[in-house]
Amino acid sequence: MDYLQSWVSLIAPGAEATPTIHGQIFATVVFRCDMLPLIGPIGLELLLKKLISPWKAFKTCISFGLLCIGLTVIVDTVMWKKVTWPEFEVLWFNSVLNRVLNGVHMHSIGTSLQLFLVHCLQHILSFCLAFYLIGESCGTFCQFSCLFCFTLSFLTRSLSFIIGAVPMFNLSAAVAASRLYNNRKKAVWKWFYLIMLGSLLISLGCSGITLMASYENYPSGHALKVLHQIAYETNKKVDQWVHIDTYSAMNGISRFCERTAPWRYSKEEGISIQEFCLRNFTYLLNEHSEIEGFKCLYASHGFSRARLQVGLPPIVLLKEPKVYIHGNIGNQGINNSSWPGCP
Repeated sequence: MDYLQSWVSLIAPGAEATPTIHGQIFATVVFRCDMLPLIGPIGLELLLKKLISPWKAFKTCISFGLLCIGLTVIVDTVMWKKVTWPEFEVLWFNSVLNRVLNGVHMHSIGTSLQLFLVHCLQHILSFCLAFYLIGESCGTFCQFSCLFCFTLSFLTRSLSFIIGAVPMFNLSAAVAASRLYNNRKKAVWKWFYLIMLGSLLISLGCSGITLMASYENYPSGHALKVLHQIAYETNKKVDQWVHIDTYSAMNGISRFCERTAPWRYSKEEGISIQEFCLRNFTYLLNEHSEIEGFKCLYASHGFSRARLQVGLPPIVLLKEPKVYIHGNIGNQGINNSSWPGCP
């Protein structure tokens, strides 16, 4: 909220640039170091519009930056139990060591641009981009945000890296919507106002559909929950070794899903399907439905695609098996439990 208020203060009459600088620095130092490409153009705009002097900008950046660094280092040192500044480590890894492009080929640039357009136009921004130019007070800063998104799209395929520009787009769209509402009784403006209302309804519909799809898009988290519920009743004393493959780790499983003893977890990568039978894992959470030496116990379904149909609801979300729970056939507990089996 403070971040958005800093933008509002910047476009208001007699605006003070300090809240904007504070919001940008705090967001960059504490939360997202990739906000740096957005600070530069905005800072330049503040200087060109003489909303702040170079000397005051320098003092504000240094003093508040050091304050934010001290705050995040203190908190994260306590949390991580070692002296650390997380966002500096991220910046060093991605920019200085240039590891952000590991495994990314040139075709990924086009893919990242497609991801930006698809996600932003169809979900997050929807009608916002179509009307932001009407919000004259915000037009320049939205152009900087577009430049920021375009620049980062060459470095990453993840939408999360450009999420910091969304509040500026949404603020500009709000200004545009307010202007359309105030002029809705005029001959030409009323048609734009109706288009805006229609776009808003479409945006809400798209958000609802993607929300339902996202809810069904974490099959491995649900699978691990089922594993804990059923397998724990089978054996509460012997250690239960669970291997989580890369696909499962990316689709709903985090440290917050894990439990204490007798559960033991492994996310070791590079294990071939044939090698699992030679290891001592009790259970596997894996994207493959058949693994030698293991019995498929449960299939967790996830979002597959949307399908149009005649009637209500007009759109149906289809699901298919995504993650499987496998039990080691040498474990007698899997034969005496009530696992539903796999399709």
